[in-house]
Amino acid sequence: MKSMLIEAASRTDRGLVREGNEDAVATFPEYGLVVLADGMGGHCSGEVASQLAVETIGTLMLMSEGDVVLRSVVEAANTAIIQAIEDSPEYEGMGTTLAMAMFKRRKIHFAHVGDSRIYRFRSGRLEQLTRDHSIIQELVDQGLFESAEEARGAGVKNNIITRGLGIAREVDVEEGVDDVQTADIYLICSDGLSDMVPDPVLEETLIKGGEGLSDLCGKLLDLAIQNGGKDNVSLILVRPET
Repeated sequence: MKSMLIEAASRTDRGLVREGNEDAVATFPEYGLVVLADGMGGHCSGEVASQLAVETIGTLMLMSEGDVVLRSVVEAANTAIIQAIEDSPEYEGMGTTLAMAMFKRRKIHFAHVGDSRIYRFRSGRLEQLTRDHSIIQELVDQGLFESAEEARGAGVKNNIITRGLGIAREVDVEEGVDDVQTADIYLICSDGLSDMVPDPVLEETLIKGGEGLSDLCGKLLDLAIQNGGKDNVSLILVRPET
């Protein structure tokens, strides 16, 4: 495997409403790998699920030096969570979303389950590379609403996902691949950011930039908190060294 060197920065925060932080993030710049998970289940079990997903995927990817199908490591994480639930009944009902990206050979290979997102910022334009696995997205796809914002305004609950790790023994993983260009920036985030900060504002903030990726991460996190911080907020920014 010929992984790309990447510059990566991350932030995770419990926000202003939640008692704890059930998100988990991990970056491995020297291996071109980033992973983010948004746990669910409450009573700390969501934290267990997200940490288990990130640790399982990180371990398997590094052991294999990245030469694996992303789908297989996500499926392994799902199996690990299911096994933890079976071994410890107090974990019943826990699960997590997952968004991961591997940069190699001037391409981004990504996989996701749930409503955590991966965006590409290129030439001043922010584009979502993933499609949410959520009730709201399904209703939009069916033409019942023109946008997620309209669905939320009509009272559709925002946090109901249609896919996740730990929900069933089989998990439907969505994968993608895209060419990497010079000066690209990639944003991986939980819905605690994307629900609190509209895409045009995310784009505007990235256009304005900052002193570095860490500074930009801080600005995006601050926006989510200022807009209500109703959920845990986690994000990773990646700049491939092309």
